[in-house]
Order: sequence, then C-alpha cells, then structure tokens
Amino acid sequence: MCMASILGCVSTFPCCNNALANSSSVPFLRDWTWTAQVFLTLHTLVLLMKMHSYAFYNGHLSETERRLQALDNPSTASQAPAYQYPSAGHTTSTEERAKRDADEKSELSQLREDLAIELTSPMGSVTYPKNLTWSNYTDYICCPTLCYELEYPRTEGIVWSQLGYKILAVFGVIFLLTITSEEFILPVMIESASRLETVTSFSETALILAESISMLLFPFMITFLLVFLVIFEYVLGTFAEITCKLSHFVITMEIVLMKTTGFADRHFYSDWWNSTDWLEFSREWNIPVHHFFRRHVYSASRPHIGRPMATLITFLISAIGHELVMACITKKFRGYGFLAQMSQLPIVMLQRTKWVKGKRVLNNVCFWCSMILGLSMMCSLYVLC
Repeated sequence: MCMASILGCVSTFPCCNNALANSSSVPFLRDWTWTAQVFLTLHTLVLLMKMHSYAFYNGHLSETERRLQALDNPSTASQAPAYQYPSAGHTTSTEERAKRDADEKSELSQLREDLAIELTSPMGSVTYPKNLTWSNYTDYICCPTLCYELEYPRTEGIVWSQLGYKILAVFGVIFLLTITSEEFILPVMIESASRLETVTSFSETALILAESISMLLFPFMITFLLVFLVIFEYVLGTFAEITCKLSHFVITMEIVLMKTTGFADRHFYSDWWNSTDWLEFSREWNIPVHHFFRRHVYSASRPHIGRPMATLITFLISAIGHELVMACITKKFRGYGFLAQMSQLPIVMLQRTKWVKGKRVLNNVCFWCSMILGLSMMCSLYVLC
C-alpha cells in the first residue's frame, strides 16, 4: 500500500476527531498547565491539516495520473478538462498557456499536456508518484507550511548566524511574554476575580468587568503582538532556515523569470496592521492558515455551494478552532470568541457599503479600536465569567 493510501486513511474524519478529542481531553484529565495544553492542541491541529493537505493533494494527483494513462485509449477516456488543484498562494500560468496554445494543438494533445503539467512540480524536478517517499513526507512535516506541494524552492544552505539569532529571539520574546503576563495581566485578573466573589448586583459586576477591560487594553495588545512576533517571525523563520526555504522576494523573482508557481517561501504574514476590514486581516495576518483554508475549504466548497456559503463555512470552521484554543487556555466553553469571529462577517458587509467603503483611514482606525478592545474584552469575559 502506498503512502498516499496510508495517510488518506489516517486523515479520515473518525481518526481526526479521535486525535483532536484526545489532545484536548488528556491534558484536562491529567491537570496539565494551559501552556502545555495549548501547545499540544495547536500541534495536533497543525499535523491534522498537514495530513489532510498531503492525502487530498496526492489523491488528486493519483486521479490525474489515471486519466493521463487512460488517454492511451482516447475512445473510452474522459475528455473533460484537466482539473487544476487550487494553488497555495500563487497564480498559476497553466490556464494562460492553454489559451495561448489552443489554436496550435489538438484538444487531445492539449489535455495530455495539461494533465502532465499537473503531475509535475513547478520547477520540473519532481513528478508524481516519485514524491511518495518517507523522506519527502518527513521534509514536508518539518516545512513551515500547511499546504503540500511536490517541490519547494530551497536556498543553498543554512545561514547559521540567522538560525542562532532566531532561536535566541524565541526565548527572548517568551521572556517578555512572561514578564508582561505576570506583572500586568495576572494581578488584574486575580484582584477582579476576588472582587467579583463579594458582589451580588449586576451593575457592580459590570463595573468590575469594565475596569478590568480598561486596565488590560494595552497589556493584552502587547501580548498579542509578542505572540505574533515569536510565531510568525522567529519560530516559523527558524524552521524555514532549517529546511532552507527561500525568501518571498527570491521566490517572486524566480516565478517572474521561470513563469511557474511555487509555494514554499517565508511570506508568513503581510501588512495586516493596515487592514481596513476583518476579511483583509484574516488573509494577511496568518498566511499559512489562510492558504490552507482557501485551498482545502473555500476553493473546495465554492463550486458546490457558492461563494457566500463557502465564505461562511470557512469562517465557521476557523471560529470553532479558535474557540477550542480559548477553551484550552481558560478551561471553559463560553462561545465568546466564536460569536466575536462570526460577527466579523456582518461587520465586513457594513464596511463594504457605499457609505463606508473607500474610507481607508476611518476603517483602519475602527479596525485597531476593535482589535485593542476585543482582545481585552475576550480575556476578561473568559476568565471572570
């Protein structure tokens, strides 16, 4: 049995549910700290997404190879256009080539070429099924990406000074996170929790919550920025250096010169701080996850249920994942984060009306106000309520 079949079985829904349930429940039963539980849960989610991408993409390539072989007998083979698997972040040029060469080649020859291109990596060094090896799968697991590709562009070697700098930076930022939480967040939470035990009226409870939210506005914003920095700049950058992944600029220039596509770059985030709505923020602050959802959720469901429902399903799955992480941190299922994330859709619809759309400065100010207020509010509600 080939690796694609094995991992396809592993990524079936019952196994995924069991793995996720175990990663979430075992730390509760053994009374682990929230940091250990979140670490295990996040890594379980990452591995499940990686296995899903690996199994489904190779399943697509297996079907493509079967169709290519069937063209040896054109009378019985399917003449449907080659299905192009959704790209993981870059625009493909296959459609442009097909349009350009349509007049020069027969329909059968064009179909053969399209299928063969789909089975070959953008740089032409790997062709399915030669990628089905344990070394290729292990390399993919270590790469800082959630979307599988046949081949990733590489640098010539590891820059050890950069690797050492990023590893030291990881521990430095974690130290700053510890100081921020112990000095500016935990004391406020402990004091507010003790005060809530003595009050009975709703007005006093609301006042304590409002005071907690106001005192945690900037500490939690700083915590969010530090978490973003340590994950997307240093941790992912470390794995990119270890796996010799090329930078986004180098990849972009290579794509321009070769007119091919390739995913593996270090473009883990864009300028999300300039976002004017929540859809833009979701696309730019976590690009690996955005590429996964666009490829395996949105693009896979859009042809069947339409664009609005595909967007809704994508946000729904993302909101459930975020709520699971918040439950691991606070050991409470409250749904505040789920409701907050799902409310982003009507807010985006409002921001894209003719009265608000185009006012980038206003929308960016509103984005930052809701970001700063929302983080502190989520913390206070989850911990104190």
